Amino acid sequence: MVRYQTSLGRDLVHGQRLDRNEKVSDFAPEVLQKILRSFPPHIISASPEANVLYEKIAKALQIDRSKIYITCGITEAVRFVLETLTHPGDNMVVLDPTYPMYKVYAEFFQLDYRKMRVSSDLKVDIQSLYSNIDDKTAVVAIPNPNLPVETALTRQELRPILEFCQARNVIVILDEAYHYFGAETLLDLVDSFDNLIVMRTFSKAFGGAGLRLGYMVSQPQNIDYFSKTRSIVESNTFSMRVGEYLLDHPQIMRDHVNEVKAGAQYLKKELQKAGIRFHGGDLTNGILIFLDTPEASQEIVAYLREKKIYIRGSFEPPFESCIRVSLGPVSSMRLFMEAFSAWALKRAP
Repeated sequence: MVRYQTSLGRDLVHGQRLDRNEKVSDFAPEVLQKILRSFPPHIISASPEANVLYEKIAKALQIDRSKIYITCGITEAVRFVLETLTHPGDNMVVLDPTYPMYKVYAEFFQLDYRKMRVSSDLKVDIQSLYSNIDDKTAVVAIPNPNLPVETALTRQELRPILEFCQARNVIVILDEAYHYFGAETLLDLVDSFDNLIVMRTFSKAFGGAGLRLGYMVSQPQNIDYFSKTRSIVESNTFSMRVGEYLLDHPQIMRDHVNEVKAGAQYLKKELQKAGIRFHGGDLTNGILIFLDTPEASQEIVAYLREKKIYIRGSFEPPFESCIRVSLGPVSSMRLFMEAFSAWALKRAP
């Protein structure tokens, strides 16, 4: 395997981080101070205690704690599932393009990585899921909503998939990283499907990408099985304490979501005025912008990086001519649009 570290060399103080679907704006100083003041004196010297966070997640979701397993983000949760439920030579079917760690883990665990594709009309090709499942399929993973091409399957579309997979003893990972931006959830179906694992994170709507904190929800017997992968503790004291604070103050998350929605509305309006094709910005914090050529995509990424505006390009076909912009406050979207317009004017014939 060859692995690359991403987003190195960004100026996180003066730059615009629009490349990782993180919280684009910083937390307000007064919020940071309140979080820091909530830290107990023993936060460094004592070993982490996860009980409080478990109880707060259970209360927020209105489910029993026995259905929850805290992990180091959704990334680690996916690893635990593949590590314990697959064998080399099995296959997994993943809605693709998506979060790249699914493909990395498939290679790591020697799985055949099969794609549930996004069709030319930017809709999920559900039939490609069914055609890829066979007697060697161990896991189906559906990020819902998904990026970089924003898609979101409905409950009516997802339930037959769960039933089909349950009849074939196939685990379904429903990655709800972007749920709080407005998509439906299948959390309430966990009791009905023993093959369903819903995953959530503090990285997106809660704005805590630096925490590396997430969790999975499934039936208690599944959680008991997966939790055998636990290290000494699920996470570190700092991350879990901040997670607790964010759950105690849900308005912080709601304000961030509203900020993203306002930025999305502004950016879509400006792109429409400029005649630029785009997709998304409705159920996630990212928007896909279509350019003429792959070279144009690479050029704008480099051009903006010089101005400390970081965006994402280099997608696989058929999206190799696209760029993705993380959505944030109107002020950040205005800076992006001004720089984008200057680049477009510079290269115009």
